Amino acid sequence: MKFSMTVGALVAATSSAFAPSSTLRGSSALNMALQEGQTPIVIGLAADSGCGKSTFMRRVTSTFGGDNCGPLGGGFGNGGWETNTLVSDMATVICLDDYHLNDREGRKVSGLTALNTAEQKFDLMFEHVQALKNGETIMKPIYNHVNGTLDAPEKIEPTPVIIIEGLHPFVDERVRELIDFSLYLDISPDVKLNWKIQRDMEERGHSLESIMASIEARKPDFDAYIEPQ
Repeated sequence: MKFSMTVGALVAATSSAFAPSSTLRGSSALNMALQEGQTPIVIGLAADSGCGKSTFMRRVTSTFGGDNCGPLGGGFGNGGWETNTLVSDMATVICLDDYHLNDREGRKVSGLTALNTAEQKFDLMFEHVQALKNGETIMKPIYNHVNGTLDAPEKIEPTPVIIIEGLHPFVDERVRELIDFSLYLDISPDVKLNWKIQRDMEERGHSLESIMASIEARKPDFDAYIEPQ
């Protein structure tokens, strides 16, 4: 059975289903979080770019499992690697931007935006979500938002809660069937614009002119592919 529900109810439902007997710390404990015989709960979160999906998921993820919450590998600035994956003691958050078909230069050639469903690897997305739900490890690609490249894959271990967040979690029927809880962030256009400008300028080094041009170019595809979800 599939559900769409409030965040509070979602956290209560998933936390009670997989309440740990003690606090887990460190990567080895994290990898042991999924107990034998448990099937991970899969949560899908859809929203447009700049809607605060990642910030929202950090807060939800810390609620699930608490004390050990951060980027997989420690993040580039801490001697790790550039990653979009967030892990905690109980949950893993996968950014679906990692399933872009082309890098930034490749999309210039195709003439398509990242919102276009033709620019997504839905077959691989389905295979990976299915594998994680079966308790299997995957090697997931990485889309580098800083320089727009497709980086070397990273190893993802299954955890009790798997969250997939991005532009298209509900587009592919096979992926949709694997999702237990569905969330859609519907943010007002003015707030979304301000958040996106702030994020892209501060975190990704984009100019205001390039951000505004990107927003204008992406608007038709948002209406066609994202909002209908």
